[in-house]
Amino acid sequence: MIALISLLSCQTYKEVKDSDLKAVFILNSSPTFKGYYYTGSDNHYHYFLSKWRFERDKYFKIAIAKLHVADDLKFEKDHKELRIDLLNEGNTLFAENEYYKLYIMRVNDSRSK
Repeated sequence: MIALISLLSCQTYKEVKDSDLKAVFILNSSPTFKGYYYTGSDNHYHYFLSKWRFERDKYFKIAIAKLHVADDLKFEKDHKELRIDLLNEGNTLFAENEYYKLYIMRVNDSRSK
């Protein structure tokens, strides 16, 4: 299991319920959308945030049983989050469930800054 990465310090993560699970990750082409990020896991949840320009970032969590995360997942040195996306583009599989597959985005792009 992946260790929880000091993410609960001052943010409140909203639990994604079954009815919202299918649509929690969407392809988003809004110019203000910076991306989805994985911030860690504990024994009960995987923690994520969606980052936005000019809007408040959204923090959410998904129950461990609702999303299988790759066991060998590693954060890069000096990083506390991983950028993830629905588009494969030759990147490493991060997680999957019955609705989608998520991939680790290792490229720097203008939306992630």
